[in-house]
Amino acid sequence: MTNRFCQALLLLVLLSTAPALRAQTRGEQLNLQRLEQAAAALGAGEFGRAESLLSAVLAASPRDADALNLLGVLRARQQKGAEAERLFRRALEAEPSHLGAHLNLCELLVTTGRASEALDVLLAAHRLAPERPDVSLKLASLYLSNGRREEARSLAREYSASAAADAQARAEFAVTLARGGLVDEALELLEAARAREPRSFQILFALGYISAATGRLEKAEAYLNEALSAKPDDAETLRALASVARSRGELEKALAYLVRARRVAPESPRVLYDFGVTALQMGLLLDALPAFEQLHRARPQEPAYLYGLAAARFKKGETAEAVRLLKEYVALRPKDAAGFYLLGAAHASLEQSAEARAALEQSLKLKPDPDAEYLLGETLAKEGERAAAVELFRRVLQTRPEHAAAHAALGTAYREQGDFAAAKTELERAVALDPDDLRASYQLGLVYGKLGDAEGAKRMFARADELRGRERQRESVILKLIDPPQQ
Repeated sequence: MTNRFCQALLLLVLLSTAPALRAQTRGEQLNLQRLEQAAAALGAGEFGRAESLLSAVLAASPRDADALNLLGVLRARQQKGAEAERLFRRALEAEPSHLGAHLNLCELLVTTGRASEALDVLLAAHRLAPERPDVSLKLASLYLSNGRREEARSLAREYSASAAADAQARAEFAVTLARGGLVDEALELLEAARAREPRSFQILFALGYISAATGRLEKAEAYLNEALSAKPDDAETLRALASVARSRGELEKALAYLVRARRVAPESPRVLYDFGVTALQMGLLLDALPAFEQLHRARPQEPAYLYGLAAARFKKGETAEAVRLLKEYVALRPKDAAGFYLLGAAHASLEQSAEARAALEQSLKLKPDPDAEYLLGETLAKEGERAAAVELFRRVLQTRPEHAAAHAALGTAYREQGDFAAAKTELERAVALDPDDLRASYQLGLVYGKLGDAEGAKRMFARADELRGRERQRESVILKLIDPPQQ
């Protein structure tokens, strides 16, 4: 059972055991005090004290639903799921209208993979408290996870008309709908809420978040800017605006938002991570590297920070250190193709062909990818396995016809095989796609010479000399997106 589940249980318990008005006798008052003390002990992690207090209540009142519910939470916190379930059900037998026991039992059933049973329990809770936004939120989530979209739509209409939920609750409900595929319903609910509260930060942010997640970038930017005007210098809104800008290829704009976010929230790991990723994409290594170093120092085992630091080291030319970091990364995320791809690229950069080949083959086993195929082809070509390399380059171009480096590599392989006509076709295409490709220009000069085109060869060699004179680092390795850190 996860800590998140246990925390959810405890929250529900604290809500369900608030001071009651039902206590009349001295014994009942004493039991109520013990229940409140037990809930506080659970919150503090004092399990022994909580159990002692609850045992005292149950000794006096064996069917006390609050005590049974609390003891169920204690057993869940102790990883005793079956006993916790029995206690929640006993609480409901004693008091069928006990909302906390319904909700806690539902959470337990969801956590143990019994979503269908959980839904029945939650429907009973919804009938008891149809005005509770948290119950409606959980019910919508369960409807969608069980594929019952029509019920979720009906609930959304009911929720939209309800006056009980505040702006934050409506925003959370809409995001749940959107994540379950009911995007139009989510946006409709939010627009209705916005009509009532046009300056609500929560509503505007949710509109921006959902619009961005569904590719409606212009609308997302407009909503998020409105949210920012309602709550100036909110770090999460600045992060969201930066994400929208990155999606549109506006990296400088994204970085500007993140610089502003860092001033607002200098200790936020999420802001620092986004800043590091954006700076790395822009080639600003002197900005990216310290950001990832700081993150890695704080959480050395966070895979996303390891990957970011390794990528920055690799781009800076510190390849051996990048290899060390990437080995740690793939040990933590052995099913992530991106990690093996970058590890293979780093080994290739160190001319460690066997290691590069193994890493790239593992990357392709996990996920087909033209960039990994291209690098593996280059590795095989250097090992003299030209036929296998040619096959890989052809495969890359079937998937991505505009891959200039693959055209150049295929043309080079054809030239080495003596097929100058095919080499000419591929190399001319490579130069057309990327006029600054030094290798393509030089190789095309060689091919023109073999084909008797002295003027063409002279022109391409001159171009190659010009490029060599102002040679810049070629981006043959494309950094891959990975899962963000688990906050």
